[in-house]
Amino acid sequence: MENYLSTRKKELCNGCGTCALKCPKNAISMKEDEEGFLYPIINKSKCINCKLCEKVCSNINDSNYNSEAYIAINNSLDELKISSSGGIFYILAKYTIENNGVVFGVTYDEKIDAIHEYATTLEECKKFCGSKYVRSNLENTYIEAKEFLDNGKLVLYTGTACQLSGLKKFLGKEYNNLLLCDILCHANPSPKVFNLYKRNVEKIYNKKIKEIKFRSKVTGWKNQTPIIEFEDGEKVEENTYFNAFVKEMINRLSCYSCVFASKYRVSDFTIADFWGIEKIDENINTYNGVSLLLVNSKKGKILLEYLSKKAFLKNIDINKILKYNHFSNVPIHRNRKKFFKGIENNIIDENNIIYYMNKYTKDTSLLRIKRRLKKILKMSNK
Repeated sequence: MENYLSTRKKELCNGCGTCALKCPKNAISMKEDEEGFLYPIINKSKCINCKLCEKVCSNINDSNYNSEAYIAINNSLDELKISSSGGIFYILAKYTIENNGVVFGVTYDEKIDAIHEYATTLEECKKFCGSKYVRSNLENTYIEAKEFLDNGKLVLYTGTACQLSGLKKFLGKEYNNLLLCDILCHANPSPKVFNLYKRNVEKIYNKKIKEIKFRSKVTGWKNQTPIIEFEDGEKVEENTYFNAFVKEMINRLSCYSCVFASKYRVSDFTIADFWGIEKIDENINTYNGVSLLLVNSKKGKILLEYLSKKAFLKNIDINKILKYNHFSNVPIHRNRKKFFKGIENNIIDENNIIYYMNKYTKDTSLLRIKRRLKKILKMSNK
C-alpha cells in the first residue's frame, strides 16, 4: 500500500501522528503546512531506515465488521438537548463513567481551539457534546489512553475514523477494556482557516468570542444554525465558515479520497445525524434530534442491552441509509486551490477571510439554473 512517507502525496496522510509517536529514534515530527494541516517530517540524520513509520501508517481501512444499523434517540430530553443529534454519545460516556472508566473526546480550549482531552466524570463529558467542525489536536491522548488501558481502566475513545485507526495502530494490540466510537465524518477542516475566521469575526464585531455553537437546536434539529456568543453576551448567527466546510473548500486533501468513507467501520460504534430519516421512517419525531447508530463489533453488540434501556432503538437495514449519509468521498471544491493559495500568499488573512469564503463558495449561474430546473421537474412530477 502506498503511504505519505514513501510518496509525499498529501492525499495519503490523515495527520494522526502515529508514525511520529512510534519512531524509535524520535526522528519524526509533525509540522503544519501552509494550509494549516499537520504532516510528518523526517530528520534524516536520526533516521535508521527501519521503516516502522510506514508499517504503522494508519491510513488504511482493513475493517471486516458486519455492522447493525439503528435509529437511536436518547430517552432523556435534557441529555438530548445538549447533543448535536440523538444524544447517543452521552449514553456511552455514562456507561464508561459508571464503570470507573475514562472518556476521551474533543473540546475547545481557552483559545477556542479544538483539542482532544479525557474526562473522569459525567459532568466533564458534557464538554465533548456538540459538533466542533475543525480538525482537533490529538495532543498526547494516544499515550494517555494506553496508560489507562495498561492499568486496567475502561477507556471510551471518540473521534473521527482516521483518528481511531491511528490509535489502534499506536496501541498495536487489542484491548478488551477499550471502546471506540467514531463520528461519521464529513471531512476535516483546516485549523488555520478556523483561527483566521475567528479573528475576522472579532474584528468585524470589535469584541472577543466566548463560544461557538455550530449546531444550535433552538429552532429544532433540522433547523440548526451556527451561533457565535461574545464575552458581553451578544449572540449572532454566522455561517460563513460552516458553509465553506460543507461545500468542501477548506478540508484536508486526504478527506477527498478518504479510505474510511465506507460502511466498513474501524470502531465498536459509529454515531451520526440520521439524514434521510423521513424517507426511512416518517413516524419518528425528529424535532430534538435523532442519531444513526452503527453497532460494528462484538463488544458493541454486548452493550446493546444497556443502550436499549437508555434510548429508543429501532433496527433498520443498513443498505437503506447509505445514500443519505456520509459513506462515500466528498468532491473537492473548484476554488479550493485558489483559496489556500491566497492564504499562503497573505492575500487572504484575518481581515478578509469571511469575504473570500463567501466569494469563492458562491454558486455559479449555471449551478443555480440547474437547481431551479431540478426543483421545477420535481414539482411537476408530484
